[in-house]
Amino acid sequence: MNHARSITLAVAAITGITGCNILLPASYILQGGPKAPAAYELPAKRTAMLVDDRSNRMSRVALRIEIGETVATELLENDVIPEAISTRDSVAYARRSDSAKQPISIQRIGEALGAEQLIFIEVDQFVLSGGSEQGGPEAIALIKVFDITSGARLWPNAGSEAVQSFIRDIDPSLLQTSAGRREIEDKLAQQLGSDIAKIFYEHERRELGGRLGVKK
Repeated sequence: MNHARSITLAVAAITGITGCNILLPASYILQGGPKAPAAYELPAKRTAMLVDDRSNRMSRVALRIEIGETVATELLENDVIPEAISTRDSVAYARRSDSAKQPISIQRIGEALGAEQLIFIEVDQFVLSGGSEQGGPEAIALIKVFDITSGARLWPNAGSEAVQSFIRDIDPSLLQTSAGRREIEDKLAQQLGSDIAKIFYEHERRELGGRLGVKK
């Protein structure tokens, strides 16, 4: 049986399972669902992730590290960047050097870390219940990208790219204990990091979450 005939029979078998009411295009069966393109193609440079939570939206510093490390891992696994600097190092340096009276500049942080470019992630919302659309855990982050070598802002040209994340089907009883809340926080941080990473490479579209567009 040749390859073309195998594909034809596979499509026929799938559509025949539920009768003639459903007809899926062969391209969808073979390649998966529609793809979302990268919102911005990062230069292939040594990259740092800086997660800022100046408004204390999150209860633990570890969540900032979780978000940044998730972004770094996905970018490396998808060959978007050649090298990533530990988010633990960037958060530690920012906390050690920053002050309310004189915040440290992104450029200085990037230079101190030896980064060539920096993804700045500002946590705008991080709630475990009462999310605006689903009534559950929801997070929003504002993203900017800077070239540390030249000191230029790379993307977006103005404002920040907003990314929104949800978690579905959470057991409400988890909200009643400290351990349960920590579990939800960890999952939400990981989901937010994953959604942020996906704006930099082609990926399958998600039912919920993703880009909200530029926020001024």
